[in-house]
Amino acid sequence: MENASTSAAASAPARAGAAARARASGSTAARVGRSRFGRAEVLLPAVAFLLLAPLYAALSVTGHYQGRTSGFDLGIFVQQISSYADGRAPTSDLLGTGWNTLGDHFSPITVLLAPLYAVAPAPDTLLVAQAVLFAVGVVPLTRWAHRTLGVVPAVVVAVGYGLSWGLQSALNFDFHEIAFAVPLLAFAMSALGQGHWRSAALWTLPLVWVKEDMGLTVVVIGALIAVWTGGRDRLIGVLTAAWGVLWTVLAVAVIVPALSPDDAYGQGSKLPPLSEGIADTTHGLVSGDPRAATILLLLAITGFAALRSPLTLVAVPTVAWRFLSDNTNFWKPIFHYNAVLMPILFAALIDALVRGRTRRELSPRAERIVLSAVAAVTLIALPFQPLARLASADGWRMDPRIDTVRDVSADIPRDARVAASNDLVPHLVATHPTTVFPQRPSDSTTPEWILVDEANPPGWPQNAEGDRKAVSEALADGYRVVDDVNGILVLRR
Repeated sequence: MENASTSAAASAPARAGAAARARASGSTAARVGRSRFGRAEVLLPAVAFLLLAPLYAALSVTGHYQGRTSGFDLGIFVQQISSYADGRAPTSDLLGTGWNTLGDHFSPITVLLAPLYAVAPAPDTLLVAQAVLFAVGVVPLTRWAHRTLGVVPAVVVAVGYGLSWGLQSALNFDFHEIAFAVPLLAFAMSALGQGHWRSAALWTLPLVWVKEDMGLTVVVIGALIAVWTGGRDRLIGVLTAAWGVLWTVLAVAVIVPALSPDDAYGQGSKLPPLSEGIADTTHGLVSGDPRAATILLLLAITGFAALRSPLTLVAVPTVAWRFLSDNTNFWKPIFHYNAVLMPILFAALIDALVRGRTRRELSPRAERIVLSAVAAVTLIALPFQPLARLASADGWRMDPRIDTVRDVSADIPRDARVAASNDLVPHLVATHPTTVFPQRPSDSTTPEWILVDEANPPGWPQNAEGDRKAVSEALADGYRVVDDVNGILVLRR
């Protein structure tokens, strides 16, 4: 008995030690697990960014040297940001002689690129900056998806967002101020979806300086914060919404008209009376005009799962003003108009999947179906998207016309004023005072040089016939032909 007791007493410390070691081992395993999870949470978004940024930059820059960029809009932003870099008010002679660009759109946030442009004064700088900003958006979205859903959903989100048609269309069409809205919205929506109200508000507030219409998006985000929270956090939502209203009114009713040559908000002319716009939009959606196709494509990229999340409401202002407009270009799934919707919709996708798990509204099988649909839509569409160009040798070749324009540009004195076809402007605007040819009524300058793309007329501001008429008038007005090579006609006064 005594031996048994002694044995039991002797074994007690051993059991305690074993338990302690087990606890230590479990704690160590937990720390290792958290460490591995933490590393993956950082590694996956970082890899996605490092893959997407150069891919985006390659698409934009190669497109630039293939003549795919234009004076409207890349040339305008080069002149605007060049003005900032020189310490001047933002002007663009492409819009009109001495035109303050803040009298066209309220986009003061582009001043942030002035230091970069001062170091590297070329259109390429803006295109690469836009590529990097778009790629930044993948970081918060992928990290949120990884933290809440796991590795596979995070990879699907990274691929779906990174290869989304909305971003590719924007990268395929010049530089625009919405390059700043994409990462801001990605961070804001990720914070909003995770209930980080203050972070969501802080990421949202600068959107009002991206473009005047973004104030309405700020209002919706603020309203969602106010509805979903209480106490001080509700006040944050109310103040955020008020901030959006304030800057929208200031931009549209005060700042833009004050800086516009005609003392008005010119973009407002593209919006018909509200009742007329609603009726036309309804008819267009039912009859299947480009608005219907755009809605279908926007919903398809998330396997229609975004409709299960209230975060989709943040997309409503952007879709609404575009569809209500009588400018049919706003309706289409091309150009840059859909880029700001990509982070919103993929945030809504993540939120819908998280809600489906926590509320048990989506079975694991249903979740797999959604993720499969997102991946399938992305990969099936890829061969028809701009990035597919990079898969062939032709996608990396410079257009001989652009090489010709660069050679001609080198022979023109830097202070000599030039007018050029819209697709040639981006290759002259960083080195010469440049306007578009044929000249628009708002342009009162007299160019010393004129470069006309006769081989591939851009069709704006005039069609090919209008270009020929303008050339004839220039020749009659004292210009002479200096060169005609690779379809580029060069005139000098």
